[in-house]
Amino acid sequence: MQTTTVVGIILAALISFLLVFYQYFYKQKRNRNLQIPLALLRFTGVFGIFLLLLNPRFTKTTNQTVKQDLVFLLDDSFSIQSEKAEEQMLDLKDQLLENETLAERFEVHSYAFGSSLRNFDSLRFTDKTTNISKALASANSAFKGKTVVAVLASDGNQTVGEAYEFMANAVDFPVNTIVVGDTTTYTDLKINQVNLNRYAFLENKFPVEIFVSYQGEAPVKSIISIRLDGRTLFKEPLNLSGEQNSRKIVTALQATSVGLKTLEIALEPIDGERNTYNNQRRLSIEVIDEKTKIGLVSEVMHPDLGALIKAIEGNSQRSVSLIPPGVSKEELSTYNMLILYQPTSSFKGVLQYIQDAKVNTFTITGSKTDWNFLNTAQKGIERTNYNQTEEILAVINPAFGLFDLSDFNVNDFPPLEGSLGDILITKPYESILDQQIKGVVLQEPLMAVLADETGRHAYLFGSNIWKWRIQSFRNDQNFENFDTLISKLILYLTTDQKRERLTVSSELIYGGITEKKITASFFDATYVFDANANLKIRLRGVNNDFSDERLFLLRDNAYEADINDLPSGEYSFSVSVEGTDFAKNGRFSIEEFNLEQLFVSSDYQKLSQLALNSSGQLYFPDQTENLINDLLTDIRFVPTQKSVENVVSLIDFRILLGIIILAFTAEWFIRKYNGLI
Repeated sequence: MQTTTVVGIILAALISFLLVFYQYFYKQKRNRNLQIPLALLRFTGVFGIFLLLLNPRFTKTTNQTVKQDLVFLLDDSFSIQSEKAEEQMLDLKDQLLENETLAERFEVHSYAFGSSLRNFDSLRFTDKTTNISKALASANSAFKGKTVVAVLASDGNQTVGEAYEFMANAVDFPVNTIVVGDTTTYTDLKINQVNLNRYAFLENKFPVEIFVSYQGEAPVKSIISIRLDGRTLFKEPLNLSGEQNSRKIVTALQATSVGLKTLEIALEPIDGERNTYNNQRRLSIEVIDEKTKIGLVSEVMHPDLGALIKAIEGNSQRSVSLIPPGVSKEELSTYNMLILYQPTSSFKGVLQYIQDAKVNTFTITGSKTDWNFLNTAQKGIERTNYNQTEEILAVINPAFGLFDLSDFNVNDFPPLEGSLGDILITKPYESILDQQIKGVVLQEPLMAVLADETGRHAYLFGSNIWKWRIQSFRNDQNFENFDTLISKLILYLTTDQKRERLTVSSELIYGGITEKKITASFFDATYVFDANANLKIRLRGVNNDFSDERLFLLRDNAYEADINDLPSGEYSFSVSVEGTDFAKNGRFSIEEFNLEQLFVSSDYQKLSQLALNSSGQLYFPDQTENLINDLLTDIRFVPTQKSVENVVSLIDFRILLGIIILAFTAEWFIRKYNGLI
C-alpha cells in the first residue's frame, strides 16, 4: 500500500474523531449514557464515507515461470511410406513428443502436415502432396510474436509450394531439421515436367514440351517415345551423363481427328534404376474444330478495339479484322459474325447486309453512337437519348443461364461510359449484366443477348471496356476473367446450338491430385435457373462392377457433385432431374498419378540449407538424443520468470456502504427513540 494512502486513512480517522468529539462530547453535555454508542455509530459512518472516497488499494506481486514454445512439424505424406521411412518417423514421434524432460522445459506443440498443416493426432502417411513451405508459413503465423524453436522431421521432398529451403527470412524462429528415409543417391532417370495445351485444333499441329533429368555420374542411353491413342508418333534417343544431366525435348504432333486423345510419354529404363514410376506420364488433349473469322466494324479509333481483339484472339482459332463501315458486301460475307462498335449513320450498308444475310452481331454503344439512326435501322430495340453521358457500373445477373458465367466477376470494375436514356427491348432477351447508376441497380441491361429471326445478337450499352480488361489484370495478375467473358459470348454468337434446360460439365480426364467434381445447371420452362431442383448422378465403372448414386449440392448458382473419393479408372455417368424426363450421360477417367512416388531418396541438402539459414541444425534419426540435449542446453530458449502485479482493493465498497447505512440508520433511530434532536 502506498504511503499517501496510509496517511490519508490516518487523516480520515482523525477528522472523523474530531467531528464526533465536537458533536457528542464538546457541544452536548447531556445523556452521558448514550454519548459513547452514538459517537461510535457516527464515527463508523463518517470514517466509512472517507474510506469510500479514498478507496485504499494494495499491490500483490506474484512470479510466474514462462516456458518457450517448442513446435514439432511431422511429415505425414505418402512419400514417407513409399521410401519406407515410416518406422523412423514413428520412432521420432515416440522419442520427441513423449519426452517428459522436453515437456517440463518447453510448451510443446505438435503438428502433422502434407498438403496443409493440422493438429497432430496420428500419422497415416496418406497425403498425396507435400507442402513444407505452407507448413512453415502456417506455424509462423500461429506463433507470431512468440519465442519459438521448431523441429521439422521430413524426407525433404516437396511436391507443391514455394522453395522452402529459402524461407529462413519468412519465419521468425530457428528450424532444426531431421531427415528421414534413405539419403543414398541412386541412379535415376525421370520425366520432370510436360507442358501441353489442353486443346488442339483439327488439322493443326500442337506442341509438346518435355523436361527429362538424370541423377547419376556414368553416361547412360535411353529412348523417349510419345504415343497418341496407342499409335507411336515420336521417338528420340537420349544420351545423358553426370555433366549433361538434363534435356528438353520439343516436338509438334498433328491433330488428325476430333475428340479426346490420350497422350502417353515414356522413357526406357536404364540399368539399375530403382524407380521406373517416374519414367512415364499419361495426359489428355482434346482436339476441336473451331475456326471463326470475325469482322470488327468501326469508324473511330479507341482502346476498346485493342482490348476486344486481344480477348477474342486469345483463342488461336479466332481471327479479328478491323474494317471500316463502308466495306463491300462481298468482304462482309467472308466473316462468321460482325462486331459493330458505336454505329452511326455510316453503318447503314452494314446493317442492311446483316438483315439480309442474317448474320450474328455484337453491338457496342457509347457516347459516339447515333441513336436516332440506330433506333430506325434496328428493329426490336430503341433508346431515348438525352445527349448526356452517364457512368454505369456493372452488376451480374444471377439468373442468366444461356452459358456458364460462374467464374466471372465484376469486382472493382470501373464504370463504363454510356448515354443517359431509357432502353426499350421489344423482343425476348436475357440480361448478362444489369446497370447500376449512382448506387441504384436499374431494371435495365448493360449487356444483353437476344435471338430472333435474323440470328443471335448481343448488346453492350457502354464504352471503355478496355478498363475492365486492365482491372482484371490488377485483380488476378492475368486477363482471364475479362477474356473468358468475351470468349464465351463470341462462342455463343458463332454457334447455333439450341438452348437446353439441363447442362452438365465435366472433365474427360481427371489428374491424380486435381479437384474432381461434376457441375450441372437446370432451368425451368422460362429458362430461369431452378434452385429447387433435385439432381442425381449415377456412376458406373466401365471395367468393374462399381456402381453408386449421389446427389448434387447447390453452390453459387450451379449444382455440384464431388467425386474426389473415386479411385482411378474409367467411369460412365448419368445425370437426371427428379420428377422430370431430363437426363444427360457422359464418361470420364481418373488417372492414377502420385507425385509422392517420383522420389527415390531423401533430399537432405534442402533440409540442411533451411536449418543453416534459420540458425538451426540438421540431424539424422540416430542423432535424436543430440537434438534433445541441444534443445535443453540452448540458452536462447531457457524459461523466463515474469512478475505479475495485481492491484487489489482493500475494501469491498458494497459491504462498506452497507455498514455506513446501518451506522447512520441506527444512530437516527436511537436519537429519535430517546427524543434527541
